[in-house]
Amino acid sequence: MKFTSALFLSSVIYAVAATRNSNGCNQNNCYRAVKADNFPTRPGTADCSSFLSTTVEQKTSTEINEGVKTIVTYYETTIPTHIPAYASPCSDSPAKYSSACSCIGVTPVTTVIIPTCGPGTLSCNNGPCQDVLSDPYNCGACGNTCESGTCINGQCSVPSCDGSSCGSLNGCGADCFCFKEASGKGFCGPNVSCAPLKDCNANSDCDIGEVCAISTCCSRNVCLNSCALTRRSLASNFVGSRDVNAGWTGGAPPPALF
Repeated sequence: MKFTSALFLSSVIYAVAATRNSNGCNQNNCYRAVKADNFPTRPGTADCSSFLSTTVEQKTSTEINEGVKTIVTYYETTIPTHIPAYASPCSDSPAKYSSACSCIGVTPVTTVIIPTCGPGTLSCNNGPCQDVLSDPYNCGACGNTCESGTCINGQCSVPSCDGSSCGSLNGCGADCFCFKEASGKGFCGPNVSCAPLKDCNANSDCDIGEVCAISTCCSRNVCLNSCALTRRSLASNFVGSRDVNAGWTGGAPPPALF
């Protein structure tokens, strides 16, 4: 996945501010009209603050070309243009009004709005929010690409693991086995103690990065991380117990624990 962002946001803000700054305090009719803001019917300071308030909002668009997903980040700038009626001597030039506002002590303000990521999304490298539940380019974590092209609740499916179940589990790495999740697809999961694992009936019952494993040796459906994303200690997963009968997802505890 390509990721394009506006690397020169600071330059954009500077350019916006520069265009709104005063060109100097000219004692003209525009300045005198704005300075008369001490009258109740002429809220000059408030109007100037509004006029000199610029908003820069981060937005994104998604493009897919020949299977390559590209997230393009751009910034939409909103600059107020309304000049109040009492400042009619300034109406022919926003620069004059901006100058007069600066001369009464109002400074330009630029507000940058970056969307807050909601459930199931993450901001990667301070960029736009990415779907980590089903996006095969950011599956469960930023930049985690699924070779299978399928991401399920933040976990990559593994086609070579299809059909594997307790009693005939295929290995897929050190202390890792092929399991089947609730939608029927195979994935590679760790061999860990069943005791602390959460019950589930569907993938949506599990946290992001977990799937509802239905083919382990736990005698129940359990929420399980993938081997690729799990940072784990098998010893800590054993929850202080050496009761082999507690059950393990792969059928027996790893020899390293004994």
